[in-house]
Amino acid sequence: MLTIYDQIHALRAELTSYALSRSERKQIESELANLISAQVERDHASEAQVEPPD
Repeated sequence: MLTIYDQIHALRAELTSYALSRSERKQIESELANLISAQVERDHASEAQVEPPD
């Protein structure tokens, strides 16, 4: 099972391909944006758990 981090890097690598149609590129960009958003949410959630209480 790939982690979000791995999926992000795989999609970024796919975007370097010249053989993508416009619709394929658009789909990959959309998936990438969703994964980056999910990663940011996870990062914030983990940071919130690590912060000491006031």
